[in-house]
Amino acid sequence: MKKLFTFSIMVLFSVSAFAQDTKSSDMKNLRFGATVLPSLDWYKPDNLKKFASNGAVARFGVLINGEYSFSGNFAFGFGIGLNSGGGKMTFTDTASYFFSDDAIIKLADTNGLKGKYEVYKLNERTYNASYFVLPLSIKMRTNEIGYMRYFFEPRLNINIRKKVRANDNLLSYKTLQTANQTNLDITKDMSFMRFSVTLSAGGEYYMSGSTALVFAIGYDYGLSNAVQKNSEYLLKTPYASSSTDMKPVEQKFTQHGVVLTVGILF
Repeated sequence: MKKLFTFSIMVLFSVSAFAQDTKSSDMKNLRFGATVLPSLDWYKPDNLKKFASNGAVARFGVLINGEYSFSGNFAFGFGIGLNSGGGKMTFTDTASYFFSDDAIIKLADTNGLKGKYEVYKLNERTYNASYFVLPLSIKMRTNEIGYMRYFFEPRLNINIRKKVRANDNLLSYKTLQTANQTNLDITKDMSFMRFSVTLSAGGEYYMSGSTALVFAIGYDYGLSNAVQKNSEYLLKTPYASSSTDMKPVEQKFTQHGVVLTVGILF
């Protein structure tokens, strides 16, 4: 609630600062375009005793987007696209998983395998997530200054999980040696939906009529858990003969990032 209140105050302040009417006769009420979203993303863990953020990753997104101007200085933005995210995480507490036929398997799936599987302790993981994204925003613009208009744009991002891969650094309980597994499918261990708010500022350069090159930089603040609260694969005790002692790892990571916006509106 405190986060929501702070965000609301920022929006109201921005609205009052930009509350002027434009005199541009060439501005269309409804415009469409395309946007690319390169970003630098990282995960912030909720429990620092069990997890530690281990750096950022470069990601990329594309949008088919539009905006409806309900006054000269205010516009409602919308769109649909593909986006990616992720981060690097160190597992400082014990997290183990079973592995067979180049895939992570659940504990229940080991029945009948007769020991034909590996058990690993997870040390570090790099997440490579892809999403369908639905952005909704309010753009607050200045009047034209030469060929430019400047804006502040808070944007709510609704991310729907598409596919998630992981690259892991591990310790084998069998050989007691480190190992690496790449391109592991961990889609089901991630939240189906992820929400974030991007606060960005930038400009529109008008080339002809209402056609404009749009550019901005913003901070993306994660609002919801990017992973499943209780992992379907990670177990929080080392491998032991008594499987009843092995319980799901409880996890919570929110994604944050710095996002560039480059696009064109017609």
